[in-house]
Amino acid sequence: MLKKLIALVLLLGVLIGGYIGWRLLMAPNITDKRVTVKIPTGSTYEDVLEILYNNNVVKDHWGFETVAKFKDYGKKINSGNYVFTQNMNNRQIVNMLKFGWQTPVKLVVYNIRTKEEFAGLVGRTLEIDSTKMLAQLNDPAFAKEYGLDTNKILSRFIVDNYEFYWNVSMEKFLEKMKGAYESYWNTSRRAKADALNMSIADINTLASITEKEVIFDKELPTVAGVYLNRIKIGMPLQADPTLVFGTRDFDAKRVTNVHKDFDSPYNTYKYAGLPPGQICMPRKKSIDAVLNHEDHQYIYFCANPDMSGYSIFSKTYEEQMRVAAQYRKKMDKMNIH
Repeated sequence: MLKKLIALVLLLGVLIGGYIGWRLLMAPNITDKRVTVKIPTGSTYEDVLEILYNNNVVKDHWGFETVAKFKDYGKKINSGNYVFTQNMNNRQIVNMLKFGWQTPVKLVVYNIRTKEEFAGLVGRTLEIDSTKMLAQLNDPAFAKEYGLDTNKILSRFIVDNYEFYWNVSMEKFLEKMKGAYESYWNTSRRAKADALNMSIADINTLASITEKEVIFDKELPTVAGVYLNRIKIGMPLQADPTLVFGTRDFDAKRVTNVHKDFDSPYNTYKYAGLPPGQICMPRKKSIDAVLNHEDHQYIYFCANPDMSGYSIFSKTYEEQMRVAAQYRKKMDKMNIH
């Protein structure tokens, strides 16, 4: 009888031990199908626990902490962006954190207008502090490293989709962005810029104006050709988007004399030539449209009065005035002010 009791106790012990082992090492311990957390640089083990528990990442706190201590996790915390899936067990969770097996994040750089917006985008997507990023962009010494001033510094960044580790340093971030710039501005594109007797920054500036003038991409090379024709004859660009940028009236539905009278180096009605810098981060399409612009005789263009979104291009001032009068009449009729 005693032998049977001992055997039963041993069996029970094995079962309990097996269950505990399964619970600790094999049982799924993630609360949802997919959970993402960010562990900031400089976090402690206690910080990690707080992040995991506050975000309801793991179901069994005791099991996680037991395995974490067994695996000696906590002496060194790897910051980063971690993605956990529902079937992961404590061993897998701890290993991911301990060895820094983080998941990259996507940084989508689009045609935003200002350095403040760009720094904000970087700060929202990566661990890089947006205030420090903006300070870097506004630092004359940093801009000078690229042969630029701070008005033109955004021309060093290419609109595209990027992948970074969330905790990338600012230095590594800038290094990768520099690589993307060098890759895009290859020998062929640089030669085309030289042929126009324009710097890369100036090409970007003209591309940004062209981009903000059109609705349909097919018109990009034509509009770029108009502006280049104006530059050739010394005519002011008279680009409405530069007035919007200069006044920061980005919600304007119509450019008026208030915009035209505003004194700004970005007022291309008052001041001939290109403004001090780009008015947005132009897409590759827009840059290529300048480099491969249409060769034509148009000096003017105006939005089509049929409100289709297309433009009507003209060679003479008289033609332009007729179209512009029709367009203004249509705008008034639609009560667009």
